[in-house]
Amino acid sequence: MIKEIIMPRMENKNKNLLNSGTLKQSTSSEKFEKFTIDNSTFDLKRVDFNFVKKSLTPIIFDTNFLFVTFEFKLDIIVEIEKLLGKNYNLFIYEGTIEELKAVERKGDKNKKFLPLIVKMLNIYNFKIIKSDIAYIDEQILSNVDDNVIIATNDKELRQKLQKKYCQKVMYMRQKSYLEIA
Repeated sequence: MIKEIIMPRMENKNKNLLNSGTLKQSTSSEKFEKFTIDNSTFDLKRVDFNFVKKSLTPIIFDTNFLFVTFEFKLDIIVEIEKLLGKNYNLFIYEGTIEELKAVERKGDKNKKFLPLIVKMLNIYNFKIIKSDIAYIDEQILSNVDDNVIIATNDKELRQKLQKKYCQKVMYMRQKSYLEIA
């Protein structure tokens, strides 16, 4: 049911992005890394945090934010575009891949969303930020930058980012839209 609602929009978006040239297909000079989650293999470009800081409107997704689209049937890409327009770049940390693999291993209730998340990561050209810290919240807190928006539904992390670092945070409101504070 969820796949039927969300995926056609994602597939149409992918076609539109490819036709408009916004979504770039990989070239042989780009370095991609293969990942496998829930029997789906995908390639994502690896970058360092300096690349993120220089990007046009970078948004770093916390792991829990990846599940929002499918858990609450919210098209986060449409919501992001309502807030920021079409000029943004999407990122996740390396540790997020490990957290997704842990969801797969443990048989978590969100495991059913993994194939859709893998498709989303590919379709929307997410890039992976190289990371030495395994725990994502610590990694996010260690790389705070005024140019970067952190996308999370973790209330505790959001409060730390806003109070201690005055960081811009994107989060879901009323299970129906996104807000940046």
